Parts: sequence; structure tokens; C-alpha cells
Amino acid sequence: MAMAKTTSTDLSTPRQLVLPGNLKQIAVAEIRRMIFARELQPGARIEQEAIADQIGMSKIPVREALSALVAEGLVEMIPRRGAFVVPLTKQDVEDQYWLLAHISGRAAELATQKMTEDALDELTALADAMERAATPSERQELTFRFHSLINHAADAPRITAVLRILGSPIPVEFYESSPDTVADVDAEHRALLAAFRTRSSSAARSAMEQHFLGGAEYAIDALEAQGFWND
Repeated sequence: MAMAKTTSTDLSTPRQLVLPGNLKQIAVAEIRRMIFARELQPGARIEQEAIADQIGMSKIPVREALSALVAEGLVEMIPRRGAFVVPLTKQDVEDQYWLLAHISGRAAELATQKMTEDALDELTALADAMERAATPSERQELTFRFHSLINHAADAPRITAVLRILGSPIPVEFYESSPDTVADVDAEHRALLAAFRTRSSSAARSAMEQHFLGGAEYAIDALEAQGFWND
């Protein structure tokens, strides 16, 4: 599908990144952030060299990151023209979280009986740290580790592979900003921990599904308030 807009954003100001993972993962997270911050406008051509300079890396991990974002539905590669930002609707956001809710719910269900006591203690420590996090970026890193630990405990390679493709739809900094939202999310994490502690597979699955479905509502409300869908 052809994109109507081809205006790219000014990427001259360096940004300090504190994110987990390798160079590709860092590039994925930063380009995703740029898209939801509207630094990369819907339909805009993504200048790989400018992105690489902005993040402080070569074009290779940026190119790999764009391929990953194609799988997430955030970027489109047009032959002989390059990479473009895909315009997103509210329905797109709802669908992405719906998929994450139900696949992550299955992972939580499987993890309930397989998670060791040491892993449960680590999960609790991550939840504690999230509640003390001083910045959105710190909270985002801890959230990533929290859910990665659960997915790893599920020991289900196919589910893990699908979740890796789905990625993290919207960085938490865009919707876990108000005290009420943060408190709600913290309570959802505690509900997950309680389900794991009691080894209740059904409760873990339900808690995880509600966690991501609630995330969709927070994200849509926050993006709408920030004018994400304004022309």
C-alpha cells in the first residue's frame, strides 16, 4: 500500500538510551518510540542513516530493526522506495493488545506450574523495583524483565517466538504516566504474583489477559489525549 506522506522528521538531536538488549533491540525500541511520539509521522519515509546517527550505531542493526517492526505492523517496506511508517488506527492498537493478552495468558498459564521458587522470588523483586522506579525508562526495563521471566518459565518455544514477533506494542512511557495508571498496573502485577504463588493456572491466565486488555485501554486513551490521531 502506498503512503501519502513522505516527510521525515529532524533527527539531529542525540537521545540517551537506557534499554535492555542488543543493538537491534535498542534500535527497535527507539524507532517504536519515535513512531508513537510522532517524531516519525504516519506515512513518513524512515531515513536509516539519520536514525543510525541519532541512536549512535551503524545502519545494519537499524535495518534489522526495521524488519522486526515490519512484523509488528508499524513499518512497511516498499521496493525501491524504502521504509515507511504505517498509519495506525485505534482498532490496530486494540487488536495488537488482544493478541498479546491471549498469547501471554497462555504463557502465564503454562508458567504457573513450572516456575521455580527462585524465579518467583525474582519476579517479586522485579515488581517491588517497578513500584520504586524513578523514571519511565527504568520502569520500562523492569517491565520487560518481568514479562520475559514469565515467558521463559512457560518453556514454550512456539509461544515465545510469537511473542517476540508481536513485540512491545507501545512503550510504557506513553501511557504509564499518571499515578492512577501506574497504581492500576502495579496492582495487576501483584494479582499475577498471587496467582503464581498459589499455582492457580486459571487465575494466572485471567490476570495476564486482563493486564494486557487494560493496557490497550490505557494506551488508546493516552495516545488520544496526546493527539496521536490528529491530522
